[in-house]
Amino acid sequence: MRRVFLSLVVIAGLSVSGSLWAGEMKSLVRLCGLSRAQQQKIFSQGFDLPRVSKTSVEAVLTQEEIQKFRNDGVKVVQLIADLNKYIEKVAKTQTKGVEYYTYDKMTQQLQNWAMQYEKIARLKSIGKSFEGREIWAMKVSDNPDLDEKEPAALIMGAHHAREWISVEVPMAALKEYLEGYGKDEKLTQLVNEREVWFIPMVNPDGVTYSQTNYQYWRKNRRKIDSRNFGVDLNRNYGYKWGNTGSSNSPSSDVYHGTGPFTEPETQAIKELSEKEHFQAHISYHSYSELVLYPFGYDYDVPCPDTSTLRKLAGEMAKFNKYTPENSADLYPVMGDSDDWGYGANKTLAFTIELATSFIPPASEIEGINKINVPAVFHLIDKSGTYGLTTPSGDLSMAKALDFQTALDAVVDGTALQLDTKNQDLKVQIGDRLLAIGKRLAELVAADQAAGKTDSIEKIRKTPQAGFVLKLISTKLTFDRIYGN
Repeated sequence: MRRVFLSLVVIAGLSVSGSLWAGEMKSLVRLCGLSRAQQQKIFSQGFDLPRVSKTSVEAVLTQEEIQKFRNDGVKVVQLIADLNKYIEKVAKTQTKGVEYYTYDKMTQQLQNWAMQYEKIARLKSIGKSFEGREIWAMKVSDNPDLDEKEPAALIMGAHHAREWISVEVPMAALKEYLEGYGKDEKLTQLVNEREVWFIPMVNPDGVTYSQTNYQYWRKNRRKIDSRNFGVDLNRNYGYKWGNTGSSNSPSSDVYHGTGPFTEPETQAIKELSEKEHFQAHISYHSYSELVLYPFGYDYDVPCPDTSTLRKLAGEMAKFNKYTPENSADLYPVMGDSDDWGYGANKTLAFTIELATSFIPPASEIEGINKINVPAVFHLIDKSGTYGLTTPSGDLSMAKALDFQTALDAVVDGTALQLDTKNQDLKVQIGDRLLAIGKRLAELVAADQAAGKTDSIEKIRKTPQAGFVLKLISTKLTFDRIYGN
């Protein structure tokens, strides 16, 4: 779960230190009938809060903390009495063929796909975890050995160990993406015109520890000292790294490390992202059924791409029926992957909180995948449209676009421009539309020189591309006078 707010202070006589030590029994409870002021007070007290509604919060608490709330008159509803036993119970719901991926099973499956789909897939280790496991990434593209100037997307799972379901959606999407090539027209187009990287398990050490020891574990497995292990990887990214929503205490579930990018797992993501310059990414977590977008490090942070982020989050939410919202709408956190992805790299970055529990019964995996995989493909698609026409989009990408991606980008970019109230941002979107329009004019002119008319007919049938007709006329006139 992305949203945990840890404080190092004791407020109202309620210490959270007892909840920080490994081995102490923790329960998941719902605190009901709360006012906004009461919620804000709870937010400041440093609890693991998987879900927040208007009048309640769900919290991970020790027995002492539960009793304190009851003594203060708060209605406490117990949801899961012992979270370690809960994990053991969920693990036993697995049967052959209906089970969660382990690190070893995931590795074997990725290796099998790499051989089966060798024309479009490459499996690479982007680094090693703290305990030495390979961090596997699969690139899917029609020319997987080349670094083509195509829109790129990144799909990640399992920053947090206990969130086993966050591995399943990336793996299910990857499977369908590979199998659809050459069979499904849209997926084939995406493979041909995008570069997509799938990293289903960012935190292999933590997931393995959680699964083999039935532990309600969140962090990686770095040994801090004789009593403490682990850094919260989703508090270790470098953009606005700090103490809000994280902790300096190694015993905390949201310990952010001694500095940004101290962990090999986040270093691996950083290096890949800086090399590939992703237009969009999704990081999967659980739980709460949310589609979150940056910024999350503080309230009401100005962002030139807010309209684009909000629009794309809303579109993805139509597939899974989740709630789209800004990451800071509940309360801020620093050092997560989305703020770094967008803040440092201008990637349209999203966190999707899956399901209604950290680890749903294995029988629910298929249904969760079914409603979430289409959103993955939607993001991959829009990485080449919104990802280029949004105010922070990469203008240089326009020169290499294929016809259909360029035409789709004009349609989506026009919608963005109409939705944008700020005149300066409208101008920035317009600059990107013009660059993409010039690319369309070049492609149409080349088609006409070859006696092909399909592309010009598509332009004429697309109202948003009306301005491109003038660019085509100018291009053809120039070519007639001066030659190609």
